[in-house]
Amino acid sequence: MMASPSVCRTIASRKNAVNQPAFSDSSDASLFDVQHAPGTIGADAVLRGRIESALADLGRAREECFGYAAYGAVVAGLKRDFAIPSYLPWTDIWNWPADRADEILNYLHGRHAETLGRPAQRRSA
Repeated sequence: MMASPSVCRTIASRKNAVNQPAFSDSSDASLFDVQHAPGTIGADAVLRGRIESALADLGRAREECFGYAAYGAVVAGLKRDFAIPSYLPWTDIWNWPADRADEILNYLHGRHAETLGRPAQRRSA
């Protein structure tokens, strides 16, 4: 028995549907805009960028050595070592005082140096 060809149906748009962009060019606060208190890591875009960059570099280095799941392990290690509760995202550090940024950066750079000091140990498939 021959299967019938699939038929595409056009779905009529709902007149009351609301399509909103995830990121807005207007000055209105959107769902993803978060205002951090002055003096926190999150309030300083430069500190946030440095931490995100260091975390990404560490994740890439560990993935090269240990495989695809290394980035998740990096984040889990960061949460464990800084006592961030499991129910909070690692980005909870954006609410921490800005003077703790160096502590986080030193941790990430130390983990990166530790990773580079190890021989590559890829998982066997």
